[in-house]
Amino acid sequence: MSSFLEKMRASSQDRLERARATAPEAEVKARALDHPPTPLTVNGFAIIAEVKPSSPSEGDLGGRDPVELALSYQAGGATAISVLTEPTEFGGSLALLGSVASRVRVPVMRKDFLVDPYQVWEARAHGADGVLGIARLLGPTGLSRLVASAVEAELFMLLEAFDEADIELVASVVDEAPGVLIGVNARDLETLEVRRDAHQRMLGYLPSGMTAIAESGIESVGQVRSLARLGYNGVLVGTTLMRSVDPGDAVREMVNAAVEQ
Repeated sequence: MSSFLEKMRASSQDRLERARATAPEAEVKARALDHPPTPLTVNGFAIIAEVKPSSPSEGDLGGRDPVELALSYQAGGATAISVLTEPTEFGGSLALLGSVASRVRVPVMRKDFLVDPYQVWEARAHGADGVLGIARLLGPTGLSRLVASAVEAELFMLLEAFDEADIELVASVVDEAPGVLIGVNARDLETLEVRRDAHQRMLGYLPSGMTAIAESGIESVGQVRSLARLGYNGVLVGTTLMRSVDPGDAVREMVNAAVEQ
């Protein structure tokens, strides 16, 4: 595992322990039941638009009101909205997740370095409709536990893979949650640079029938069109949209590009 993932795992574990000390899991589950999730439906090509205040590779991405940003994504036709809740490297929070989830109609996903089922219920308690899980961070047992908790909480799940071994790990739990999505992330976890050939190279290793979402390094409508032609079912886009002059229009152009391919 990369040093970056190890750092994120330790940070997530620390946040988990502090959260548990404040609110027992039974209490969090009880709060979660007050937030019925919105199902994610992928018809055609999905644009998952991301709200993230900063990133380790790009620095500060702020400057816009995150709720207004999410509403503009929704107006542009985003299928779902991803909200970073990791605070140290991405500037996110559960409060940010709750603020966005309370205002938009489309499904909202908690994106973080989750290490325990508690955090799945924590996500639903703050209005999330789905969660992201990183296969390499969790390992076989941790991944199965997180998938089981997402199924119980009725949340959709995007399982992130960085290489062929990660894809194999995700494939091992598909039977436990047939509706799970797989995110193919082109970022190198050691250098944090984008591997430009990764989306095409890794596509051939995906299990048939899985909904595949391309992640990282997506900077243009031309790339979206190419990924749709390759056979991807959607993209998760963050930095490009955060820095666009008109985020809603940028989402709309990506939606149209996928349709036109």
